[in-house]
Formats: sequence, C-alpha cells, structure tokens
Amino acid sequence: MKKVFLLLSAAFVSVGTMAQNSYDAYNIMSSDLNGTARYVGMGGALSALGGDISVISNNPAGSATFRKSDAAITLGGVFADKGVLDNDRSRASIDNAGVVISMSTDDSYLKYINFGVNYYKKKNFLSNLYTEVGNIDGLSQTIQIADMANLSGQYDSWGDLPFNAVQLQNDINEYNSLCNYDEATSQYYGAPAQYADMYKSQRGSTSQTDFNVSFNVLDKYFFGVSMGVYNMNYTRESNYFEAGADGVADYYISNYYDSKGDGYDAKFGFICRPIDNSPFRFGLTIHTPTWYKMDDYHGCDIVMMNTDEQHYLYYSDGERQYYAPKGEYSFRTPWKFGVSLGYTEGNYFAIGAEYEYQDLSSSKFYECDYYDDSYYALQNSFIKGNLKGQSVFKIGMEAKPDPSISIRAGYNYVSAPFKSNAYNSLIFDQNLTETDFTNWKDTHRFTVGLGYRFKGGYVDLACQYQTQKGDFYAFDHIDLKPTEISNNRCQVIGTLGFKF
Repeated sequence: MKKVFLLLSAAFVSVGTMAQNSYDAYNIMSSDLNGTARYVGMGGALSALGGDISVISNNPAGSATFRKSDAAITLGGVFADKGVLDNDRSRASIDNAGVVISMSTDDSYLKYINFGVNYYKKKNFLSNLYTEVGNIDGLSQTIQIADMANLSGQYDSWGDLPFNAVQLQNDINEYNSLCNYDEATSQYYGAPAQYADMYKSQRGSTSQTDFNVSFNVLDKYFFGVSMGVYNMNYTRESNYFEAGADGVADYYISNYYDSKGDGYDAKFGFICRPIDNSPFRFGLTIHTPTWYKMDDYHGCDIVMMNTDEQHYLYYSDGERQYYAPKGEYSFRTPWKFGVSLGYTEGNYFAIGAEYEYQDLSSSKFYECDYYDDSYYALQNSFIKGNLKGQSVFKIGMEAKPDPSISIRAGYNYVSAPFKSNAYNSLIFDQNLTETDFTNWKDTHRFTVGLGYRFKGGYVDLACQYQTQKGDFYAFDHIDLKPTEISNNRCQVIGTLGFKF
C-alpha cells in the first residue's frame, strides 16, 4: 500500500486556472448598511423620504428633494468578534464622503436640477471566526480529497487538492501519512480523524462611488439616475487542524486568498407625492447588474506531525506567497428592485419603510481571456443551485423633540442568501485548496442615532448592531453535521456636514 502526503509543505504554484465558486460570488454581491450617520440611524429607510446624501446610492431620486447644497463626511469603526490569526477585532474607516449641489431654476415646472457625488463603504469584510468543529466521528477532510482524486481518474487532472495530496508518494513511509492508495482497487482512501477546529479571518472592503443627477418637477415628482463605480479588495486566511485517529498524523493546513476587482452599474429612481397637500410619498428603484472584472490570488502551506513522536515532518516557514490565475474573469450581479414609503408629520417626525429584492441565483461568472467557458458554465449551475432570491426589509423613524435635536431608530431584515442544502463545489481544474463553507442565514440589524443641527451644518452619531448565524462545514460529506456559528459585530459612526 502506497503512502501519500496531503499537500506540499510550502506554498505552491497552481496547476489549474480557476478559483471561483458560489460562495465567492456571494462575497462579491454582499453589502452592509452603511453611509451617513443619519442614514444608518434610520436603518437606511430613506428611499422615499430623500434628503440625505447616502440615499443617492440607493434611490437616485433622493437628492432631488434637496433645496440647499450639502456636503458631508462620515468616520466609523467596526468591532467584530475576538481577533484571530494575528488580526485585530476592530477597524476604523472613512464610511462616507459626498456632496450634493442644488440648483434652483426659474421654471415653474422644473423646480430644481441637482448634482451629486457620493462615496461610501458598501461592504466591510472584517470578521474573525474560531470554530471548534469537535468530534467528527472518524470523518476527515482527507476523505473528500481522496474522493476527488478517485473521481478524476488521474489525480493530476482534477485540481490542486488531489494533485498535491498524492504527488509525494513513498517519501515518508516511516511515518503515518494521511491518505492511502490501494493498489488492488486503484483507489485512494482518506484517513479517519478524531476532531477538528478552524480559525478564519476576513478583511478588506468594497467601496462604491456614485455620480448622480436628479430633477424636481412641481415639488411633487422627483427623478434621478446614478452611475456607480466599484472597487473590491478582499482577503481571507484560515488555519484548519485535524487530529488523526488510530495513529494517523495530525496536520494543519493554512490557506490564503486575495480577490481584487473593479465594477460599474447604473441606478434609476423615482419619488412621488401622489396626494396634494399630503406629506405621504412612495418611491421606486431599479439597479442594473454590476459588472466586475476580477483577479484572484491564493496560496497554501501545511504542517504535519507524527502522532507518536510529535515532531514536524514538514514545516512551512509561513511566508505568504500568492499565485494569480492565468487570466482575469468577469462577474455579473443580479438586477435589484425596490419600493419604498415615507411619511412626515410637520418638521418633527418622519417614518420610512422599504423593500428590496434581488435573485442571487441569477448572477454569473464569465471568462475574459479564453474561449472555453465550460468551467464557468458549471460553476454558474452551482450558483443557481446554491443561492436564492434575497429580500431586504428596512424601517426607520426620526423624531425631533427640539428643532435642533433628532432621535432616530431603525431595523433591517436581510433574508438568507443560501439554500439549506448548499455546498462548496470543488470541481475539475479548480485550484483553491479550501474545503470549508458556511451557509449563512438571516441577518438582523438594529440601529439608533442622534443628530444636532446648528446654523450652516449638522453633527450626527449612530450605532448599529448586526447579528447573523450560519451552518459551518469544514468539508463536504453527507454524514458531517454542521456547526452553528455567529457573525456578530457592532459599528459606531459619526457624520459632520455643512449646508450652503
């Protein structure tokens, strides 16, 4: 029986060219509730009310309600769970910076033409995860690796995981290795494990800049359009440990992954006051798909220990080396639609509600440099099978006990992006060496805020608490039970703005 080693001991150059799956697709599409402190404090439910710089990135018609020019900058801090892998649990950032130039006309029909530019942090990827997978009852990541090698028919044609799992044979026969090859059946077999745990850290962000123009018609109909430019910079690293059973070696596998890209889209918005002499408003929004051009980088190393002597067989120096695929790829997000309602009572109370929908399963990867789209056709089928339609509900209110003081509160509900039976699809020619995945469930966001108005400007503060649970799988096996994990974090932001 041949002995085989799990992976190369140092970072390796990949044999495949692809590294994307439905979980990476969701990372690209995901977003936070972010913007000015007023916008966040009211739960983002301002699409029908307008009057805030951040609204133009959701409902471009929101800037048409401005009758004065406005400029604002927002600073914030995000606090995640306890830091892991030498990464901090908090991150400071510029969450918003924008300006709206309001231009009154002499026309009795077209009252205002307004122009705006708004930058905001669409997504802050900061998260830290320690998962005690616990007793895995003799299952193992190596079983999935062996199955991949067997299905391929030849290990070097399936991708990096089985390729590096079996290419070093008979080099360490004196030790207990992690996979076995049976010459009689010509099959690879994974080694059983006792328990496992995982450390994972994510960081980076997606920023969005919108260029906006809007029109106020008769102070009753408001129209707007925004062109969005996106930049994504995402990094994750993980350390997965398995304790071998029955004399099988323990091992650590560390993975590093970077994804960078730029994108663009268009947004169209409308707000109407349908009843004369009534402050009631409703709004409609349409967002085109965002087109991204992406580049991915990844690397892996391993530490393997003999369970009897407890010494390193192979030891990586920990240097993080990244290797890019042979070409860029494109990604297209879904269309997004929204409807919103708003009502004000004098100058002392406002309430807004909003519903958004997008079909995440309709997103797609595209090849940029090659004619063969078979890989992406297969991955797009996994996207359709793993992701689903996502709904977002927002509600928020603002009360003014004094003309200069505002008190705000809001709530967001975001439905689960993944189907309950979703799984990480490691397929032919894929070069990622990560087998873990998490099927995230609903997200709940609770917000509060305070505001102070002074002559010529304003200061706003807001606090947001987000909670989300998910089912974590260290690898894909029909008998592996998920581990429930949480992605909870708090955000504190402040905005300084001036009207002119």
